Amino acid sequence: MAMQSEGMIALSAANVAIAAAGTLLALRSDKGVRLRLASVLACLAGIAALPLIATFARGLYEFYLPLVLPMLLALPPAIYLYVSEHTAERSTGMPSWRHAAMPLAGLGIALGYWLLPAASRSTMLVDGALPEGVMPAALAFLTFTLVLLWCLSSFGYLAMVIRKLRSFRARLKDQYSNLYQRELRWIDWLTVMIVVLWCLSAITIVSDNLGPGRLFADEATLALAAGVLLFLIVFATAPASRQEAVADMPGQASDELPKGKYERSALSPEIADTIAGRIEAAMSQGQLYLDPDLSLQQLSRYVRAAPHHVSQTLNERMGTTFFDFVSHWRIERAKHLLTSDKSSILAIAHDVGFNSRSTFYKAFRKETGTTPRAFVTGKNAPL
Repeated sequence: MAMQSEGMIALSAANVAIAAAGTLLALRSDKGVRLRLASVLACLAGIAALPLIATFARGLYEFYLPLVLPMLLALPPAIYLYVSEHTAERSTGMPSWRHAAMPLAGLGIALGYWLLPAASRSTMLVDGALPEGVMPAALAFLTFTLVLLWCLSSFGYLAMVIRKLRSFRARLKDQYSNLYQRELRWIDWLTVMIVVLWCLSAITIVSDNLGPGRLFADEATLALAAGVLLFLIVFATAPASRQEAVADMPGQASDELPKGKYERSALSPEIADTIAGRIEAAMSQGQLYLDPDLSLQQLSRYVRAAPHHVSQTLNERMGTTFFDFVSHWRIERAKHLLTSDKSSILAIAHDVGFNSRSTFYKAFRKETGTTPRAFVTGKNAPL
């Protein structure tokens, strides 16, 4: 066991302190999110606490080090389940018990280390050498195998997180006309930070065992872990972090393809045509699109139809989503104002119902193939 530098001890303590503070702040969340967030924080803090144990509780080090393996294995599924809970999406890709398979295997290996004779355990975990015997060799092999599987499974969970976020954001487009502060874009940045942390850890583990030794200082990994913890706590414990994203969201969504979405619907083509006419009238006559907080629920009440029938009509009969449909009307109104009004582009964006400049520019480019400023310049250019 190498001596821990002052930097490592300080960073380790910072990680544990940040995680503890985050757990206290998470108590304000609902039960599901609170438990998932606490599990992520516990895994990160537990791993980061190793230098503290090595320095201030050396007698426990041999028993604590094996526990780092199951905590490492539990981190990817913990993050995935947290995202699933945060987006109000059920975990449909894998039975829940399978998420515990690798952490439980790691716990079994930890138990194996604890059952070793004291001399063999100290040789392996403190001196970093392999003592004679079948049991130590088997434990070393299984540990390395699980670490390699962790590297692979981490990217598998990353793919599932991305898929979960895409499904969630697709549902948002069926419910809201403005997605600002609802899309949970901060999770994208969190995912990038975690991927960097995973890659750094994986490279360190593999190079330390099969390569030329450590390529990165331990302080770098701990500093990045502290950054991940701090970023997670700042955004995950924000009062409106989850409430704004999932408020009024319908039930739970699956990751199934949209083609089977309305298989059991009783909506006839005639009724769909009637609803489509009412929806068009709600925009052309009622100008509902000018309301920046317009939602599918509000539109459904206006056209006197069930929300799922309005959504189905938009998706199948009109070939669009609620978000894209409302954006189309807003952009058409904005195009008129841009050529006839002296207001600024940002003021016009707000006037037609957009609540952020970036959303307006993105929607405008999608509709027209150009930017608002280029559109104005083109319209005003001499023939």
